[in-house]
Amino acid sequence: MRLRLSLLAAGVAGALLASVGTARAVPVDQIAAVRSALESAAMPISNQTAESVALAVERLVTNTPRYNYFPRSVRLTEGASQPFLYDTVAANCLPAGFGEHNDSIGIARAIAGPARDESLPDPVIAPGTVNVFFSALNTAMSSPLQNDHLEVAWVNLATMQSGRAPMIQQRPNDYIVTLSNTMATGRGTVVFVVFGSVLDSTSRALPPCDFAPVVGVVQA
Repeated sequence: MRLRLSLLAAGVAGALLASVGTARAVPVDQIAAVRSALESAAMPISNQTAESVALAVERLVTNTPRYNYFPRSVRLTEGASQPFLYDTVAANCLPAGFGEHNDSIGIARAIAGPARDESLPDPVIAPGTVNVFFSALNTAMSSPLQNDHLEVAWVNLATMQSGRAPMIQQRPNDYIVTLSNTMATGRGTVVFVVFGSVLDSTSRALPPCDFAPVVGVVQA
């Protein structure tokens, strides 16, 4: 598992470096480079994932403002959320009418215990556990039956313990897809990577939203 996480982190870094400075019309050779980097990380990839990585990097290098969004399906009564390092992107996966390029913005956050989220089946987030949640903006409600292919991988830098889990519909349906999972990471600095795709239930003829991987550094 640690080797796979090392490859995953290397793949993300390689993909971001390969994409720096690219315009929206991503050259075929650049897409191939990004695809190769993500393949080495054992992540689900596609040409759309590669374009999503390039768009995410473009937002970073142009200092595009981050979205100030917090899902209604997260109801914290104790504790606080920690944002991931940047907003991610899924290229060209939305119906017409959601902007010039029909991209979805993905926002990831983490809640480290001790905390309490009244919307979870078990509201208590204990010390040494972290709930990671991911919202795909402008996508319609998720469902346990949709078979979203979104995952989260983590490594605790204090203990070098690691893990990987699916992102699922833990909370009540909201008006956009918000998926999450709660993991026993232990205390310390934990690095998370969320990657994969979500489905927009209103756009059956369109491909899944394949997001560029997004990284968070969380104090647990």
